Amino acid sequence: TLSSTVTVTLADSTPGAVIHYTTDGSTPTPSSPVYSGPFVVSQTTTVKAMATASGMANSDVASAAYTIQLQPVATPVISPAAGTYVTSVTVSITDSTPGAVIHYTIDGTTPTPSSPVYTGTFAVTQTRTVKAMATASGMANSNVASTSYTVKVATPSLSPVGGTFSQPLTVTISVSTPGAAIHYTTNGSTPTASSPLYTGPISVTQTTTVK
Repeated sequence: TLSSTVTVTLADSTPGAVIHYTTDGSTPTPSSPVYSGPFVVSQTTTVKAMATASGMANSDVASAAYTIQLQPVATPVISPAAGTYVTSVTVSITDSTPGAVIHYTIDGTTPTPSSPVYTGTFAVTQTRTVKAMATASGMANSNVASTSYTVKVATPSLSPVGGTFSQPLTVTISVSTPGAAIHYTTNGSTPTASSPLYTGPISVTQTTTVK
């Protein structure tokens, strides 16, 4: 049992012998691949070998089982913490294993070594679940980190602010979230996505609560 990859060599004491081998646990035959030099075993493998030589019976089969238990890459850290953010949230991902490559997804699927590679901070502008895993040469893949972000529209601003006025006034509404649609009411009820859409300044000529 090994904690890293291993380079395997095969040898035979019979002069001129040709070594045939397998790495899938099957019994080698004279038709199996011919050994031509050391090879690397990077996962749990059973290597078997036999040798042939002209005018001689085939050798017995030698066998060696290698259990590879690679140290895993550290689990990535996704920042900031999960929560609710206004308009957008800038996400960064780090990993403490030197040389690790971080792969991530933003659609809630489990990342793999084929997922996009993290190269720098990115903005999440709608509700998403970010997941990340890391890989490094000679190590097992990391566990998957997951962080969920709820992104909500900024609260609209009304101008002028509420108060008592001696004459009619014009109320404007704005919101800092790009592309946001504003819905409003003038009867004190709570607006919904079905309420009238704000398209321009509102004239207020009597006591009114605008929401």
